[in-house]
Amino acid sequence: MRRKTKNRLMELFHEDDFDKWKILLKNNSFIKKEFLEKMIQFNVWQMKQIRLGFEEGLTMEQVKVYAKPEFESGQMKQIRLGFEEGLTMEQVKVYAKLEFNAYQMNQIRFGFLFELTMEQVLVYAKPEFNSEQMEEIRLGFHSKFTMKQVKVYAKLEFNDKQMEEIRLGFKNGLIIEQVKVYAKSEFNDKQMEEIRLGFEMRFTMEEVKLYAKPEFNAEQMEQIYLGFTSHLTIEQVKLYV
Repeated sequence: MRRKTKNRLMELFHEDDFDKWKILLKNNSFIKKEFLEKMIQFNVWQMKQIRLGFEEGLTMEQVKVYAKPEFESGQMKQIRLGFEEGLTMEQVKVYAKLEFNAYQMNQIRFGFLFELTMEQVLVYAKPEFNSEQMEEIRLGFHSKFTMKQVKVYAKLEFNDKQMEEIRLGFKNGLIIEQVKVYAKSEFNDKQMEEIRLGFEMRFTMEEVKLYAKPEFNAEQMEQIYLGFTSHLTIEQVKLYV
């Protein structure tokens, strides 16, 4: 090991990590040849992810997918875990991209890990979706929603809280016609909740549409909702709408 490189490694590693690397390099000359001179490009946390990959039995081809200084250590970890969990190269490469942060990578990895299809994962494996939005889409597929149901809310116009309200509607047995009444970006998540609860309480479409209007805030919607749960007639409720 060249003195300059050794000194640089000692600066970057904790002593225990350096000792582990010495053992790894001694027993695997191919790792030394491929990586040793490049190690000065990586910080200690990136180095750790590369070392762990080899220690867990990943191949050179697999480690090379993430052994790039442009990946942060958290991104490296998600790629490493994907390989360790048995994901294919094709699956890992869906998210082994700089455009995804570690949290987004985690949601894509979870999708494959829990046996979503490539078609399903690609619905949300888009950098425009943040990790919370990705999670809501992923949970829909895990709940056995159809592609048609998921695509009602897998849209950038909805934030994660709005997506959650739409997802809960399908999860609780609402049909697409009912969900589409409130699956509109002009409603915030609290307004969506009031409309969803009305359908879940078996209100008629006429009753729900009486308050499913953007001009009513969530608190006003709640008053109309409570009127119907108290068995007031539409005529009675209309007196204060």
